[in-house]
Amino acid sequence: MNKSIWDNIPLSDLLREFFATRPSDVDGVLNSAAMYYRYYLLKKLFGRFDFRIPDSWDKDYMLDALFMEGYFIVTDTEAGIVPLRCGLTGINIYNHPTTAVVANPVLGNFDRTIGVDCALVQLQANYGGVYPMINRYATMLAMCDSSIAVNLMNTKAAFVFGASNKAQAETFKKMYDQITCGHPAVFMKDGLNDESIYTFHVKENYIADDVQLLKRKLVNEFLTEIGINNTNLDKRERLTNDEVNANDQEVIANIQHWIDNITRGINDVNKMYGLDIGFSVRDFGGNKNESAESR
Repeated sequence: MNKSIWDNIPLSDLLREFFATRPSDVDGVLNSAAMYYRYYLLKKLFGRFDFRIPDSWDKDYMLDALFMEGYFIVTDTEAGIVPLRCGLTGINIYNHPTTAVVANPVLGNFDRTIGVDCALVQLQANYGGVYPMINRYATMLAMCDSSIAVNLMNTKAAFVFGASNKAQAETFKKMYDQITCGHPAVFMKDGLNDESIYTFHVKENYIADDVQLLKRKLVNEFLTEIGINNTNLDKRERLTNDEVNANDQEVIANIQHWIDNITRGINDVNKMYGLDIGFSVRDFGGNKNESAESR
């Protein structure tokens, strides 16, 4: 069998090449800065919800499954009634899955029928998680950091001296050393002119402050997406109460779909297994009508 030119290329590289943004050098996802911001944003998201669950359940495991993968099941196992990651398969008349497929390193592999011997808790109607949203903001914040780093580096270049020979270059070095050491006067042989010194207008090209402000706007946009009121950096004169309240409604509406789905799933869990788990949306002092307590 003839080998293809792609045979020796790792699958991860093939996927990256296939889905890459053009130009290919524009890649803000697979780097440490973006990874930092993923955790930074996830902490804010996880802190938004307060779950009341049995002490034996691992809250971080459950939150990660719910928000990153989009769902988890609760079922009775040899380890007791526990939440588990799973895959979904099957389809009913409403295009919803009917079966949960569990592959757990301790409990083994098994199937459960949704609504019969397991209860499904999902985040969104499409059974998706927030990973695309987290990736979007983490990538943009990481790119902002990169821009700031480059801009700060460029502000370091202030003067360039053009010397016609090595001796003249050494003279310029000595002269600059004396100036930076605080000598009140520096003397040299005549010959230095405007054409010998090149200056970079670093202040005109300094954008780090603007990019830092953009970062704050991106974080605020993310906070709005997860239902947390935030400071409006685009302050305008005569901002009316109606405009402020309109933002409040947007903030609440963004997570109401999540609240409805999680509430329905938790109610199914309580009904099936006689538990008393629940959750509430934490109020950080800005939003109204946030008593989203499930029973």
